[in-house]
Amino acid sequence: MAKELSNRCILLIVNLFNDLKMSIEQKYKFKILHTINHELFDRKLESQCTYEIEIVVYSNSRIEIKRKKFKVNDKKVTSKFENIAHTYNDVLFPVLFEIRGGNFFLANYNEISKRLIHTDKELKLKHEGAGLEYIRAAFFEKAAKDCCAMVNYMHSFGLISILRLCLEKPENNNDYHFSWHVLPLDTEVFWKGRKSFNPESNILQYKGESNKDKALFNVVKTAGNNYQYPDKVTDEESVITATIKHETQYKTTQFDFTISETEIKINNSYFKYRENLILTRKE
Repeated sequence: MAKELSNRCILLIVNLFNDLKMSIEQKYKFKILHTINHELFDRKLESQCTYEIEIVVYSNSRIEIKRKKFKVNDKKVTSKFENIAHTYNDVLFPVLFEIRGGNFFLANYNEISKRLIHTDKELKLKHEGAGLEYIRAAFFEKAAKDCCAMVNYMHSFGLISILRLCLEKPENNNDYHFSWHVLPLDTEVFWKGRKSFNPESNILQYKGESNKDKALFNVVKTAGNNYQYPDKVTDEESVITATIKHETQYKTTQFDFTISETEIKINNSYFKYRENLILTRKE
């Protein structure tokens, strides 16, 4: 993992977007449905966001992802603080990646940074106070303090994880490593699961399960400290199970698929979590 991040940071500095003439090979449009349901003690939270993306594939091993029509719980983002957070995140799109060896390398960091500077100035003119400063500081620290931070933030998106999986050559692999960023816990979950491809149905599947993740349990316990999570727990209470199920129905290969569905589940005596991400082809 450290080596992969190091390679990203070295290559991400190169930004040749304005100097390259790119011809479009393909465009793919998808509708996205992303839901999260989690329960920590008696605190239950449910959220749903929908949006549309367009993936533009260029002839020079680059792809551009555009995002629009972002809604939370079927409504446009309207509250002050949610709108500020959304505005900062929206600056990241369109995003341009260069594909090398199946990995996504950010190729328009300079362009995004210019958009961010402009948007930041507008938000500071429109809003003021501790709320803005808190959201602004958190976003810049996690996503925009430098090139490496931005690429790591982008790679924490479930959408990017799924697109990377779909881009790979569909084949069988019994020891396929996959990770997912769990937003409410702000942590990564890792699996070594089974990836299988059926050439007759053109369906790619991935399944993984982990039930001995002490690091994940400690993150859940830390999150539960504010809800009187017990200092001492029984062996049964300390068991935590994390599962992932993924299925993509291809038309041909790579981004040419009709639907892709991913389900993440985490279960513990005090923490229940389910996340679903569905990409449906828009013709």
